[in-house]
Amino acid sequence: MKERVVPSLAEPIGTLWRNLQTQKTQEGLFYVASPLSSTPLPIYEWIINHAHEFPNWNKVRFVLMDEQLEEEKPPFVYVPLSNPASYEGFARKNLLDPLQAKTGSAIEVVKPDATNIEDFDAEIDLLILAIGVRGNYANVMPGTSESTGWHAAYLLPEFNQYHESQSYAGSHFREYGMSLGPQQVLKAKNVVVIASGERKKELVKQLKSYDHFDPEFPISIIYHPKIKNRVEVYLTPDVL
Repeated sequence: MKERVVPSLAEPIGTLWRNLQTQKTQEGLFYVASPLSSTPLPIYEWIINHAHEFPNWNKVRFVLMDEQLEEEKPPFVYVPLSNPASYEGFARKNLLDPLQAKTGSAIEVVKPDATNIEDFDAEIDLLILAIGVRGNYANVMPGTSESTGWHAAYLLPEFNQYHESQSYAGSHFREYGMSLGPQQVLKAKNVVVIASGERKKELVKQLKSYDHFDPEFPISIIYHPKIKNRVEVYLTPDVL
């Protein structure tokens, strides 16, 4: 595992994304999954501003690694794109639609069928994770076992309240969400963890206290022996 302290997340993560996209689209499709919160917004802005430096946007697939579910039990359906709580709506507004306006290429969103989440599979070439309020990533809540793949998760009230007051201010979060699981992290070809902002200080401190995977702090999956050599952690000075 490599840890880097950088002045800003934007250029180093954007450059890594560009290099992997250049490499992968020479061979086929490039599958990327990235957080839908305030943390990666500077990265998205950099990518949009440098979109002309990235090749083959038509070969990029955006894997929606989590989303809000409208129902509380199967059969599940996703919240509408127009709903303020929609993660996909956030992705389209802050990344995908501006990229299409710049490049003329509509990036396909890849996600599970909400009625059959567990059977979904997608190769992820670049998986970017942000540290959530209880050490979660995506909708992976504390206590999620290593064997878990794509799933419907019960979202802790603390998680919902945090997002409703931050990245999704004014929205109403549901009790359940779709998410990838630890199995998708372990299978990803490149994993990047990002953290920025003083409010993430304690979370970064907690993450650094681990040397193994503890399901109660989900993002500690990056210490799993199956993945730790493919993980890079990018921190800005204000989290240290």
